[in-house]
Amino acid sequence: MKKFNYRGYDSQAVERVGTLEAENYSEAFAALNYQGVTVVKLEPATPNLLQSAENFLLKLKLGGQWRAVFFRELSVMLGVMTLHDSLKNLSNAAKNQPSEKILSELFTAVGEGQSFGAALERWEIIFGGDTIQSVTIGEASGNLQDVTAKLAEQLERNYSTEKKIRGAMYYPVFVLLAAFAAAIVLINVTLPVFDNFFASQGGDLPILTLIFLRGGKFLAEHWLPIIFVLILIGVGIATLIHNVEPIKFFVDKFKLSIKLLREVEFRNFFGRLSFLIDSGVPLDEAIKLCAAATKNLVVKKILSDIKFSVERGENFGALVAKENFPPLYVGLIVTGDATGNIVDMLRQCESMADFEVEEILRTLPAKAEIFGTVLAGLIVATLVFAVMLPILDVSNLL
Repeated sequence: MKKFNYRGYDSQAVERVGTLEAENYSEAFAALNYQGVTVVKLEPATPNLLQSAENFLLKLKLGGQWRAVFFRELSVMLGVMTLHDSLKNLSNAAKNQPSEKILSELFTAVGEGQSFGAALERWEIIFGGDTIQSVTIGEASGNLQDVTAKLAEQLERNYSTEKKIRGAMYYPVFVLLAAFAAAIVLINVTLPVFDNFFASQGGDLPILTLIFLRGGKFLAEHWLPIIFVLILIGVGIATLIHNVEPIKFFVDKFKLSIKLLREVEFRNFFGRLSFLIDSGVPLDEAIKLCAAATKNLVVKKILSDIKFSVERGENFGALVAKENFPPLYVGLIVTGDATGNIVDMLRQCESMADFEVEEILRTLPAKAEIFGTVLAGLIVATLVFAVMLPILDVSNLL
C-alpha cells in the first residue's frame, strides 16, 4: 500500500487535508470521492526517486514542443466535443508513443470525475505548476477552451525562445570545444618534449609552461574522480538553489538583471494578467494568481506587494511605477487604468515585451559568436605563449 497526501473540500465546503493509503493513484482518488471529498490536490506522500527519474526521462523523450502541441490539439477538440471525449481521442492517437501513459491517465482521471487541473497535478514535472494553475482557472471560469488555446500560444513562444537561444550557443560551444581539443594536444604531446629536453640539459621550464604541463598531467591521471566531484558540486549547488530561499532569491534577482530573461517574465506576466481580467477575475485576485504562477521569487514578492496594495484601494498604475517597471509599460498601464481599457493596454504591453524578446534573439547569435571567438582566442593565445617561452629559453641552455 502507498501513502498519498490530499487536499480537498467536503459537501459543506470545509477544507479537508490529510493522508490515506491506497494501491495506486486512481484508488486513492476513488476512496476520497466515496468519502464525499472533492479533490483539489493528490500526490504521493513520500518522494519516489525511481518514479521521479522515470518522469524526468519521459519529459526528455517528449521534448519541449509536446506540451504546446497537446494544448493546441485539445483546444481545437474542445470546440466540438467534451473534455472527456477529447482526452479519449488524444489517448487513442498516442498508442505506442511516449505520451501514451500520460494521456491514458488523464483520460481515466477525468472519467472518474476528477477535475482536469487535479488530474494534471499527477504530471506536474511534465506540465509545470503555472500551466496547471491556468487550467484550474479555466475550468472554474468555464473558459477551458480559451485557456488551452492561450497556453498553446504561450508554450509555443517559450519553446521558440528556448530553441533560438540553444541555436545561438552552437557556434561558441563548437569553437570552445575546438580550442580545448587543441589545448589537450599541446599539453599532452608538445609540452612533454620540452620537459624532457630541459631536464636533460639541467634547466627549468618557464612557470607558465610548467603550470600547463603539470595541470594537464594531473587532469589526465585523475579525470574520473574530478568529473565525479564536479557532478557532486553541481548537484549540491542545484539543491541549495532549489531549497534555500535566500540563495534562490539572489539567483532569481540576478536572472532579472539579464534583459532577455526579464522581458520573458514581463511577456508572461502581461499575457496571464490580461487573460485573467478578460475572463472576469478581479484585479487583485488576478495578480495573486500571476504571483502563484511565476517561479521567480523576486517577481513573486513584487506581485504579492502590488496585490496587497490593490486590495487597500491603491492605483494599479501607480504601484507598477513604484516597482520600477519600464516607463513604456507604466505609461500604457496608467492609460488603461484611466480609460478603463486595462485589458487592451496589457495586451499591448505583452506585444511590446514579445517584440523586445525577438529583437534580443535576433542579435544574440552574432554576440555569441564574438564571445566564443574571443574566449577561444584567449585560450589558444595563452597556450601558444606557453609553448613559445621554452623555445625562446632553449638558446640559454645551449
